[in-house]
Amino acid sequence: MSTPQPYLRNRWYVAAWAHELDSGPLGRTVMDEPVVFFRGAGGAVAALEDSCAHRYMALSLGRVIDGCIECPYHGLVYDATGACVRVPGQAKAPPGAAVKSYPVAEKWRWVWIWMGDPARADEALIPDFHWNDDPAWAAVGGYFHVKGGWRLFVDNLLDLSHVAYVHASTLGTDRVADFPVKVRRGDGAVHVERWIFDEPPPPLFTAVGGFTGPVDRWQMIAYTPPAHFAIDVGCAEPGTGAVEGDRSRGITMFSNHSITPETARSSHYFWHHARNFRIDEPALTKTLARATETAFGEDVVIIEAQQDRMDRARPDKPIIDIAADAGVLQGRRLLDSMIAAEG
Repeated sequence: MSTPQPYLRNRWYVAAWAHELDSGPLGRTVMDEPVVFFRGAGGAVAALEDSCAHRYMALSLGRVIDGCIECPYHGLVYDATGACVRVPGQAKAPPGAAVKSYPVAEKWRWVWIWMGDPARADEALIPDFHWNDDPAWAAVGGYFHVKGGWRLFVDNLLDLSHVAYVHASTLGTDRVADFPVKVRRGDGAVHVERWIFDEPPPPLFTAVGGFTGPVDRWQMIAYTPPAHFAIDVGCAEPGTGAVEGDRSRGITMFSNHSITPETARSSHYFWHHARNFRIDEPALTKTLARATETAFGEDVVIIEAQQDRMDRARPDKPIIDIAADAGVLQGRRLLDSMIAAEG
């Protein structure tokens, strides 16, 4: 149960919120590798191995000077390519004075990193999370450090029947699991669709949408490996055409999530939640920020508890699947096939 899972390396991963780099260098472990992120020349993001070539000191504890990063131990300075450009007390850097650099990009208010073959790091492959940076949407977001493996999020976010139990006070209603899902796989993604007809809205939807009676509710999940999820959620007055695409009598929100492996048993969890209604109401934005952070924090509790039990499980303990796992199983198969193809 505790065997580490391999990583899918030739993909973009979220490494940080862009604003996290505004106050100086940021150290973060990605796929077991310590990385330092900082803003180099012109404010462009750079990512280097977070270990000085001299005596292994963490560069993330240093400072940024003229677009380069200075080691806090002996003052060696590295540029955005990882080359050592200054060694105090001598005219030039010795041979081999360099650290590994990583392809990085800044998009959708996030900093992205490519941990695989640098020659394959095409920014056009960065997943679409435009809701996080689109003036037509009001987005709130955050970050959790999770003591649980990244693959557990594939299970969690591809099966939303858990909202009835984990998120009873925010996102859940009693009969979510009674409505079946439709699963479709194609174009390198898994899509899971569930409609919940003529049922009470969850507490959060009641608060922001002003519904006083039953609603037709939807959950549309698009999963792109390794761990990117764009989830179209909302509800409308029953029978007003939402199924056919008319959401004018309802509300639409996108609950989006991106998970990056720190180690086989710990993760960086980035999320944002966006709406396209009442976008000029700061009070509503604050309400949604608090509510969604609370809800997603509930998932963190679940995943950390799972990881703990997995690490201590008896070797012969079986795992069963249930009907609600249809999307989960497709997601796992797609992810495993991509890891196997990468070799």
